[in-house]
Amino acid sequence: MLSYLYLALAVIAETTGTALIGQTNGFTKILPTVLTLACYGLSFYLLALVVKTIPVHLAYAIWSASGILIITSLSVVVFKATLNWQTIVGLALLIIGVILVNLFGRVH
Repeated sequence: MLSYLYLALAVIAETTGTALIGQTNGFTKILPTVLTLACYGLSFYLLALVVKTIPVHLAYAIWSASGILIITSLSVVVFKATLNWQTIVGLALLIIGVILVNLFGRVH
C-alpha cells in the first residue's frame, strides 16, 4: 500500500515540475530551473521505488495519465483554457484505458 502513496507523491512531484517548467524561461532562470529539475528528479526516484512492487506498465500508466489529467485540469482552472469535445473524449478514453490496464493488464 505504501507503493501507492509513493506513486501519488511521484504524480504530485511530476505535475509540480511540469507546472513550473514555463517559469524557467528556457532554463535560464536559476530558481525555477532548480525547482523544476528537483521535482522531476523526486518524481523519477519515487517512481523507481514504486516499480519494485507494482509492475512498471501499471505504475507508468497511472503516473502518466494522472499527470495529463492534472495538468489539463490546472490549465482549465488557472489559465482559463477551454477544452473542445474531442479533447474531453480523449481524456475520458485515457481514464478508461488506465482502468482497463489496471483491471486486465496484470502479467502472470
